[in-house]
Amino acid sequence: MGGKVLELESERLRAEGEARGKAIGESIGEARGKAIGESIGKAIGEVRGEERLSVLINKLILDKRNDEIQIVVTDAKKRRQYYDEYGL
Repeated sequence: MGGKVLELESERLRAEGEARGKAIGESIGEARGKAIGESIGKAIGEVRGEERLSVLINKLILDKRNDEIQIVVTDAKKRRQYYDEYGL
């Protein structure tokens, strides 16, 4: 009878360990996936933002509004106004 108790306890502990291992593995995988997703999203956002600003500056140059480029580069509120003005 003692052997059967030990066998049942061993099975219980193994199942418990597997459940913990699975939970830990899933948590690690989720954290890694989130970190990778955030990195990719940040990189895409930076590229889009740089492209948007580049297009805006180019439009200002083409419209001979060179004196307004410094404003666009340094003043976020004004920059948003210019984005709206140019539909960017």
